[in-house]
Amino acid sequence: MSLSGVNSDIDDAVPARPEPDPGPGTGRRWSLPEPPKLSLGLQGALIYAGLRLLGVAITALMLQHGKYALRHWSLIRWMRSSDGGHYTAIAAHGYTYPVGDLAHASVFSWFPGYPAVIDSIAWLPGITIVAAGLVVTAVAGLAAAWGLTALGLKLTGDPRISLLMVALWAVAPGSVVLSMMYGEALFCALAIWALVALVSRRWLTAAGLTVLAGTVRSTAVALIVTVLVAALMAVIPAVRARQPFAAWWRPLAAMALAPLGLLGYLGYVAVATHRLDGWFWVEKHTCHMAFDWGTSTLRVVKNTLLGTPSVAIVLVIGALIGAVLLTLWSLTERIPVYLHVYTLVVVFLALTTSANWISSKPRFLLPAVLLALPVARLLARLRTPVLVPLVVVLAAASTWIGLYLTVIARWTP
Repeated sequence: MSLSGVNSDIDDAVPARPEPDPGPGTGRRWSLPEPPKLSLGLQGALIYAGLRLLGVAITALMLQHGKYALRHWSLIRWMRSSDGGHYTAIAAHGYTYPVGDLAHASVFSWFPGYPAVIDSIAWLPGITIVAAGLVVTAVAGLAAAWGLTALGLKLTGDPRISLLMVALWAVAPGSVVLSMMYGEALFCALAIWALVALVSRRWLTAAGLTVLAGTVRSTAVALIVTVLVAALMAVIPAVRARQPFAAWWRPLAAMALAPLGLLGYLGYVAVATHRLDGWFWVEKHTCHMAFDWGTSTLRVVKNTLLGTPSVAIVLVIGALIGAVLLTLWSLTERIPVYLHVYTLVVVFLALTTSANWISSKPRFLLPAVLLALPVARLLARLRTPVLVPLVVVLAAASTWIGLYLTVIARWTP
């Protein structure tokens, strides 16, 4: 019977035409099937994964040679060093704090979101807390790369620029923590997808992701301000135009919901320490971190430029000066105003806190992912055979800087 159901008897009566004989010594020609076309988001995630694996391979190699070998650090020790130890303790034991014991109050400097996710999978058979932490970091980094690809495409419409944004973010100064037990990968994933939701006007999704981000890093302040600005830009014209409440209740709800994650944790610390300013008190008296309008950072920059600084401080200050220049350059991009606000607040927070942990400031700048946009737009003109080795060199350089600061200079990244 024919597929059409018409003249079925005639169709059945006609014999099939035999295929022509290819002749002796000839065979049927076969062609390889075309490989499946990967989505742009998956391409971005694969680029990120490749750069992270390259960085880990370089790190493993360097730890076995020269002065690095004299430190006797294994790759796992490096991955769980510095903040990793605090996150491991919180995931295993929670926030144990004898009231009034200043020495143990520092535990509250590390937000609960990242260790909570670690603890949620560490119960699986054969999964240690360190392994769980590295898994969370890896998966969150892939999610962040996928989201950054989507954000870049929404802003530029250019897949090449979008993928370059991912590559540049993955090799930024401070990016070594994206291979370590740090909360930056998780925070960046939540923040980037919140920005994607804002650009797409998915207000409640953006608010929910901002709430979660507020449990991971204090940098969520930048995301909260961004949601408030974007929501006001939607609500005020709607109210002036006397649109019905159904047209603008979502951005209004996003304004109310966005700060809840950060405020919730600050409230918890206030109750635990019996101080209304508990978290800020802990930051100032145990971690020696406070808001000082950047005076201490400027003093370090001045001493670096006019004195005889160490290699470590030159690397860090160079990264900070580069970030300031990139911030100014990024303001020339024609993107929504609230995205500029996000970048400015992230950079402002990173530079205006005290310089006691100056080596961590490049890490504090990682959430400012849109700093990569103008550079990506410029590099997109280059041919791929030029771009690939360039990105590889940048990956090797950022890995060396991070490893040098951690192992040789013994600074916290």
